[in-house]
Amino acid sequence: MDIKLRRFIQIGTILLPLTTPFFAQADITEEQATANCLKISEYSAEGGKYYKLKQYAKAREQYEQQAGWSESCQLDEAKIALAYNNVALTYLHEGNYLKARAWLSILPDDKKSIFNLGKNGGEIENSLEKLPNQPEGQYWQYAGAALWNTITIKPQGQRYKVDFQGYYAGLMAMYYGPNIGEFSTVLAVDNGKAHYAMSEEDNGDCAYDFDIKKGLLTVTRTAGESCGFGHNVGAEGVYQRVEF
Repeated sequence: MDIKLRRFIQIGTILLPLTTPFFAQADITEEQATANCLKISEYSAEGGKYYKLKQYAKAREQYEQQAGWSESCQLDEAKIALAYNNVALTYLHEGNYLKARAWLSILPDDKKSIFNLGKNGGEIENSLEKLPNQPEGQYWQYAGAALWNTITIKPQGQRYKVDFQGYYAGLMAMYYGPNIGEFSTVLAVDNGKAHYAMSEEDNGDCAYDFDIKKGLLTVTRTAGESCGFGHNVGAEGVYQRVEF
């Protein structure tokens, strides 16, 4: 087969490009890729069925599949944003406005995200105002494939236990899973700031600074080249607080 050949499959009114050599190198046939991408509408419909029944957790499982495969199949941004908004709506109906905000913030300039953020802005602001000033809680950063890098902070005596679970969702993550990384440590937190330097037990040499605000956590890598994580997994970046 000509390695320059570029094929398209149609999902609704969308022409989706499939580059044959990419899938061949990944041991995924063009037929398999086509079949998986055609299932996106099925995930959306199945999610809609549960959504109408007010079974929001089950609807969310389907919408998360819709989101992950929409990314993997490289649909246009509007279609991907639709999947994100579908997930967010399940959280909104459950009254979990912070997790809904996280999903709506992935593509905040999409018209659906703007509408839902605006419509629920009061409830989201109320949830943010209720957040305690203490650092404990769960913080999310989107990693792709409907996965979130998560940092969970819990009190432990006079200090805080910090658990990180991170992902790198490459193009084949929906087929083979993401690369992963994690660490767990206990830190002193002073005025919302903390520092973590990996030890030999962590199998890495990275160091991180944590800046914890009421609704956000910013993690900055200050040293190190190898963090002991899977390829392209990192803990640095900005996280939104979704639980407390």
